Amino acid sequence: MIVCWSVGGPLLYPERLVADDLVNPGEMPIYWRTGYGEEIHLVLYGVIYFFFTIAFVTLKLPAGIFAPMFVTGATLGRLMALVLSRIMGPLGHARVACFALVGGAGLTSSVTQTFSAGLIAYGLTGMEGLLLPVLLVTLISCGTAMQMSHNIYDNSCLLKHIPLLLVPSSHQSLRVYAKDLMEAIRDNYIVDSEPIEVSELSKILKAVKSQAPIPVVHSEGHPLLVGSIPHQMLAVLIEACKVADRHVVSMREDDVVPLIDQCPLVLNKDANLQKIAFLFHTLRAEYAFVVDMGQAVGIVTRQRLIEFQEKNVYLY
Repeated sequence: MIVCWSVGGPLLYPERLVADDLVNPGEMPIYWRTGYGEEIHLVLYGVIYFFFTIAFVTLKLPAGIFAPMFVTGATLGRLMALVLSRIMGPLGHARVACFALVGGAGLTSSVTQTFSAGLIAYGLTGMEGLLLPVLLVTLISCGTAMQMSHNIYDNSCLLKHIPLLLVPSSHQSLRVYAKDLMEAIRDNYIVDSEPIEVSELSKILKAVKSQAPIPVVHSEGHPLLVGSIPHQMLAVLIEACKVADRHVVSMREDDVVPLIDQCPLVLNKDANLQKIAFLFHTLRAEYAFVVDMGQAVGIVTRQRLIEFQEKNVYLY
């Protein structure tokens, strides 16, 4: 507040009014042109508002990011137009406003990585002639930003340790594989080719600490993955066998087969982190089995990926 009062001019007005001033094809209001002059006011407003926006983002309470970024981009766009007018001659108020509108849409779309910024910017003026340049800049800035980093919302989740699974963008993530992320299955699997004792199922259920499903393999010596059974379903099956006083059960029985997921999500042990995170993010998967030549060797869970993400933020 002290900085705003000391500088004066447009810093004393709300961003909604400032945004209208910047994209207005007419002459700027008097408070932009008095005192330091329009160019200096634009420089001061853009720099101060940019650092204020950084401070607002770090607050625990949401303070908004869309409008501040649009105003900052529009300020820089109008300033560039004024600099060009000094070099090339007067551009006219309409062209200067076009620079401001395109600058606001471009910066906002690059920070948020959304295409809606262009449509919202177009809606501020309703000028059909600006629709094509605004959308073109939006596409270019959004695509460029996607190649460099995550959007502001995903980065905020990373910095604040919010458990949100992201797709890594660094080349180093291509050298992290499923075999590095998985939890080894060891002997915690169920063989479907022969009957198994209920007591053995209880041991397997207790050995699996997480709520991840238990893999079902073809045989002991050749553990080809043929499916999986959810943790809760296995607990229900064990309880039903105890009630019926059954000591042995087969995974191929008619009342047991419907409990088995015969098409679980499977990853090769050499699948890289980028592909794994993309699959989990797209399919909203909670787990995936890791196989080596079709044989089950481990399991990757969403929780494990999030924990790895929090410890290795530089990969994202």
